[in-house]
Amino acid sequence: MDVNVILYDDFETMDAFLPVSILGCLPGEFHINYLSMGGDIVNSSQGVKVWTEFLEPEQIKGVVLVPGGKGARRVLHRDQKLLEYLKRAMERADTCLMVGNSSTMLAQTGLLYRRLVADCHVDENWKRMFTAEVKWTSGVRWISDGKYYSCSSDGAASDMILGYIADSLDVDMAGYAAEKLGLLWEEEE
Repeated sequence: MDVNVILYDDFETMDAFLPVSILGCLPGEFHINYLSMGGDIVNSSQGVKVWTEFLEPEQIKGVVLVPGGKGARRVLHRDQKLLEYLKRAMERADTCLMVGNSSTMLAQTGLLYRRLVADCHVDENWKRMFTAEVKWTSGVRWISDGKYYSCSSDGAASDMILGYIADSLDVDMAGYAAEKLGLLWEEEE
């Protein structure tokens, strides 16, 4: 299954690469693609440079993974084109995985209208401004609602990804990936 990691400048490195490390434990099941608006090098907020392919929303199939990070705020305020591309990509995807504050970007597209989303650490006024009618759920590390999976922080991303693997493939495969990386898996959603 294709996993399309959509990157933008100043994404949080751990938000992208912790999930990728877990999914990468199952190479027979997942093929990782790195995509961006420009199809060139994208920089994380920690300075990691990632070569990406051009994001073509109509070509998306499988899974879309969107990391959070300090660049998410810039995208919300200044990058309407990326928000539109994200929306089109998420509409085509079978599953959408959102880490940390990336859920605020996707909420802005309207796709999370009246959906349960794990509460992330952003300013409450900012949430009210940009994410009306999203059912922010506090006190959970991660949650799924239909094809949408979200987690509250990069630390909760491992549990969300392992939960996704258990839901979409098999609980034993999720356990295998957790064991291979030495992760303690909190299975409850």
